[in-house]
Formats: sequence, structure tokens, C-alpha cells
Amino acid sequence: MSRTLKPMPRGFSLVEIMVGLAIGMLAVIVMLQVFALSEQRKRTSTSGGDAQSSGAIALYQLQRDLRQSGQGFVSQNLFGCSLPLPSGGTLTALAPITINASAAVVPVGDPNTDTLLVVYGDTGGSGQGDVISLQPSQNTYSVITPTAFQVNDWIITTPQNRSSPCNLTMEKLVAVAAPNLTVTTGVSGMANGTVYDLGQNPTIRAYRVYRGNLTVCDYMLNNCGDPAKAGDGTVWVPVANGIVSMRAQYGRDTNVPMDSIVDLYNRATPVSTSATYACDWMSIAATRIAIVGRSGQYENPAQNGVVTAAAPAWAGTVAGNPAGSESDPIDLTKNPDGSANTTWQNYRYKLFQTVVPIRNVTWAGAQSGC
Repeated sequence: MSRTLKPMPRGFSLVEIMVGLAIGMLAVIVMLQVFALSEQRKRTSTSGGDAQSSGAIALYQLQRDLRQSGQGFVSQNLFGCSLPLPSGGTLTALAPITINASAAVVPVGDPNTDTLLVVYGDTGGSGQGDVISLQPSQNTYSVITPTAFQVNDWIITTPQNRSSPCNLTMEKLVAVAAPNLTVTTGVSGMANGTVYDLGQNPTIRAYRVYRGNLTVCDYMLNNCGDPAKAGDGTVWVPVANGIVSMRAQYGRDTNVPMDSIVDLYNRATPVSTSATYACDWMSIAATRIAIVGRSGQYENPAQNGVVTAAAPAWAGTVAGNPAGSESDPIDLTKNPDGSANTTWQNYRYKLFQTVVPIRNVTWAGAQSGC
């Protein structure tokens, strides 16, 4: 009896296995390339969205403060005067908005960026102050409407005629008993002068772009001009990251008398030796501002080429818009440390700009001599 042999099972040959592995590796490489390209596009889109969000947040914060600037004090007897603050710092020129105040007041930020100083009160009283009818003692002022004041309000007093040099003091009310307002020290010679109420929580904020972030310092809590605190993140608190430029210009009403219509834009700070110094501050009726946010995604030039051919242009880039306005272009060619930024064109940017009226000054109208 014969036995039938079954054929032995056969597997893949070494050549077949090698071919299969090669095909699989090619498929994996293609999938990885597709994934890498998709991830790159995702990062570009996401980082661009982050730049847009940061820029919008930064502009919103600035607009909110700029709109209120000057509340509680809109008088040529105040503007441009020096004012020591409870935090230890001193404003060398009191004004609703100051662009590029001296480094002793607001430390400089990143190269080719501007700084802002914004001041306003939180009271609902008249921005043109209350008349001091009598001064029974150095620290007591009799006013026409004492009910408009409250204990712990911060006040500023000015004499009937603006002093030169103009040096003011800021004190807190310790008692209100009609018709008298009482402070701790006071200033003599204020009869027939004016007292201005800034409320219990006045706002004095300094803004600057520092190491690619928009930062803010509260002058009521800290001496923002202290160089030892210029890099302190607990004093200069980040508002929005990825901000590489902030530009600002004064909107000036050059008519005499003023008509509250902006005639030109520039960054010229009023000169203290000018005969029209106080009126020059009063003539600032608006602020034109630009914020530039940068994407955090570096675009490889070997793959994508140059993604930003030129720096964003804003309304203040070209001189003469309107006639007489100066040129203040956005410059992105410097790193925060001042070195040349050779890769700035390999990032994407988002520009935000607006014009904010200084409405409290506009509502005050033209004042004598202006």
C-alpha cells in the first residue's frame, strides 16, 4: 500500500519580503511628509490666529484707557505741570496722554517702539474742577460744591493763576465737612484757586513693548520710572505677548481758538519753555495708534521663501496724512536687545490701528488764551 506525500507549505521568499518592506517604507515616508506639511500649515494658521488675538487684546486695552484719559482734570492750569505720586515717582508733565515720556518717567521699550502714559480719574465730578472760595488754613479748602467730594478722594489744587514753574501736589482727603475739604498737609495761597477731584482710584498707567510683549505698569502702586524695576515682571505686567511694535501720534487741533477738530498728527511733545506750553497740551484732541502682532511660527525660507516682503504700513507711515502730519513708519529690523533682526521677514504679522478721541479734553472746549 503506497502513501501519498503532501506538498510542503511555502512562505514568502526573501526577495518578496524585501520588496514588501520597501513599498511599506515608501508609503510611511509619504504619509509622514503629508503629516509634516499638514502640521506646518496648522502651526502657521494657529500662530497667525494667536498674533491676531494678541493684537486685538492689546488694542482693546489701550483704547479703553485712552478713551477715559483726562477724566477729572481738563484745565490748562494743570497740563504740563510736574506731579509727585504716592508711589514715589514723579510725572514731569501732567497730561491725559503722553507719548514717549522721558526715560525717567517711562523706561524705553524695545527698539523702534513708542511708549504711552495715560492718566484719568474715576470721579463723576467736573473735569474743570471746583472753585476754592476760602482757605481757612493751609490744609483746609472751602469749595462751592463740597458734596461732590468724598473722604479718601485724591485731589489736586492749583492757584488762581498758573505758577511758573508749575509744580503740583496730589493729596488724599481726610475729612469732608461742608463747605470744607481737609487734607493732611495742603498748599498755601490757594484762595480763589481750583481743586480737582480724581476720585478714590485714579488711573496712571504706563505702557511699553518689552521683549516682544505689551506691558503695563500702574503708577499708583509702583514707581514705573525706577530703572531697577524696568525688567521686573511683577511691576511691568504683560498684557499681550507677540507684540513687536507700538506706534502712536498726537492728533492736534492747531486752530486758534481751538475747534476740537484734528488738523495734523505728530509725536512732538510740547516744549516747556514755549509761551503756549499749556495750550499746546490742550490742543491734543486725539491719539492715532498702531499695534503689530507677530506670529510665533518661523517660516523656513528654503521651503516658503520670504513670507513678509515689507513691514506693515499704517496711517502714520506716510507723511502728510493729513497735511502737515509727520512720517512714523513701523520698523521691525531690530531685536529687543538692539541687534539686527535678520529673520524678521520669515514671520507673519497682523496690524491693528485706530484713532481714539480724547473726549474729556474735547468736551472741555476752547479755554482762555487757546
